[in-house]
Amino acid sequence: MERIILDVDSAGDDILAVLFAAASPHLKLEGITTVTGAAGGIEQVTNVVLNTLSLAGREDIPVAAGAWCPIVGHDKADMEAPVHFEKRLIARFGDRLKDFNPKAPQPTHKAIDKHAVDFIIDMARANPGEITLVTTGPLTNAAMALLQEPGLTKLLKRLVVLGGTFTTPGNITPVTEYNIWADPEASRIVLNADIDKILVPLDVCEDNRAATGMMSRDDLADMRAVAKDNAVVAMIDRVFPIYIDIWREFFDLVAFPMDDVITVALAFQPDLCRMTEPLFVDVVLDGRIARGQTVAYRGRQILPGGGPKTTRICTDIDGRRFMQMFKDTMTKYERAGDAA
Repeated sequence: MERIILDVDSAGDDILAVLFAAASPHLKLEGITTVTGAAGGIEQVTNVVLNTLSLAGREDIPVAAGAWCPIVGHDKADMEAPVHFEKRLIARFGDRLKDFNPKAPQPTHKAIDKHAVDFIIDMARANPGEITLVTTGPLTNAAMALLQEPGLTKLLKRLVVLGGTFTTPGNITPVTEYNIWADPEASRIVLNADIDKILVPLDVCEDNRAATGMMSRDDLADMRAVAKDNAVVAMIDRVFPIYIDIWREFFDLVAFPMDDVITVALAFQPDLCRMTEPLFVDVVLDGRIARGQTVAYRGRQILPGGGPKTTRICTDIDGRRFMQMFKDTMTKYERAGDAA
């Protein structure tokens, strides 16, 4: 069983990732840390996680709030653009957006009184070589933890990072993916770190070549067909049709990409994806279009540069096996089955 800390920014598929991690028999979810990102400010992000754990019946899992802003970031208008993205969708989707990133209600329980960075460091120190840090949002918390405790590269088992793009067009600029773009300085610190990493780019998540790993209305129907008393499946069936529609109609994808859940699954099932050999991956910090671009050092270059070859980049995915794993895991929330 893999022991993980899950670092999230509470966008739509982060919710699914929390539910998946909390129910998977292959994972021990030691805690969840939150970071400001695509879903809004740190209070919203943290409340979404707390409410999701309540739905899952897992209020025992500690939640630690983390970075409320990036180390450097971009100009104010650009940083706010992803949060206000839904305003561009109102004319097309109208009232159907009511379940798309709504303001989280006040949770019934609270986050612990410890910063996310301290939580990550303390858990790694107490369990050397046992904890995998899985990040599905901007890398601010992970970078600050590495800066605060340089020995973290030896204390953690590995990192599994959702971020970047190499062959698929970016979702922020043509060459940048949101998580890396949101905090390029933090991303460079993390990706340059000398620690074993799996990097999950848009190439295996938000590209129709990876369509079998996306959640469609057929998948919702599959879960609905077997659910008798399953509040989690009922929530997914109610909330996620609009996510499927947005990613089909706005991003031209055949279904809803499961980026965050894929990243969690790779913590215990790395053979779900085909990967490169370990490479050095860097992040561009200059310019506007390229700032936040991930660059893999392949082949041989004349100019000096590079760093530790510790990052395996996912290049393909067994999507059908992944989606079946996700649906099977969601059935574990079936209350009628527990009572039988």
